[in-house]
Amino acid sequence: MFIMMSALLSLFSCRETESNQISGVLTDMVTGEPVGDAKVEFEITEIMQGNFNSAFIPFKECYTDSEGKFLIEFESRNFVKMRLKFSKPGYHQIYNTFEPSNVDSDYVINDAIPKESYISVKVYNGYPNDPDDVVKIRLQNINSDCDVCCGSNYKYFYGAYVDSSFVCKVVGGDYITVNYISIHQEQSKVVESQVYCTPGDTVMFNCYY
Repeated sequence: MFIMMSALLSLFSCRETESNQISGVLTDMVTGEPVGDAKVEFEITEIMQGNFNSAFIPFKECYTDSEGKFLIEFESRNFVKMRLKFSKPGYHQIYNTFEPSNVDSDYVINDAIPKESYISVKVYNGYPNDPDDVVKIRLQNINSDCDVCCGSNYKYFYGAYVDSSFVCKVVGGDYITVNYISIHQEQSKVVESQVYCTPGDTVMFNCYY
């Protein structure tokens, strides 16, 4: 018993009393599998010399292990805000921002990172056309956990001649729905298509009306 207690005391004495920890697990947003060798950057805002700088500055960094786990130890300070930035080739970079509880708190931050994928939407009003033509288009069923992905609000395009495009971040490995409603020469049309978001690639979608 004495040997066990001594070992425990030795273990706890290795950690500085004024240090804090941020730990957690990073997983793939679609599969739920752990994501290893991802960079984890700990950034902070704080008051320095009586002045508050709202810009995040790098403070510590580490990498996830093969099980997606990470651990950052840092000296206790009066941070205003804290942020973790997760990045890895083949994935969209994500952020997790939070406020400190108190000076001596530890934190457990589990997060999911989306595989990189994009959808490029081409919008074209063909001939013959009319000045009153209009089309509205939106992307639906995008993973709600993906804060860096496009929203589901409609984008509107007006006029006789439209030749435009836009690109959205989406989650690689997911299926999304492209929905558009057009009024062309006073005739309305509703189109809805399901699109697979190929990981690491850009998917093309044509909205011709």
